Amino acid sequence: MARCGFLSLFMGAWITVIIISINMDVSLGDQAVDCCLKVSSHIIPKRIVACYREQRKGDGCLISAVVFRTRKGRDLCAPPEAAWVQDLMNVVDARPIKKFKEDLCQGMKA
Repeated sequence: MARCGFLSLFMGAWITVIIISINMDVSLGDQAVDCCLKVSSHIIPKRIVACYREQRKGDGCLISAVVFRTRKGRDLCAPPEAAWVQDLMNVVDARPIKKFKEDLCQGMKA
């Protein structure tokens, strides 16, 4: 009789572990990290931008955007099709890489 109780307890614990691991995979797998939810049409001054990265719709985010990181570490989302955004990206690409920029922009395309 004790053996039946132990087997039931073991099976219950095993099933619980399986269910928890499946739930964690499902809940963590579909989450996008650091996505812009909207973009601003306000022109961002060149002097405050350290680097940028491109966010693409369908790669875990709902919209396409260019994410500019300021020298103070703030991320600003801009519309990728705007001419001023393309110009700002070219300006940032033409700048020499500095130590503060490397540290601030780690993980972003500079």
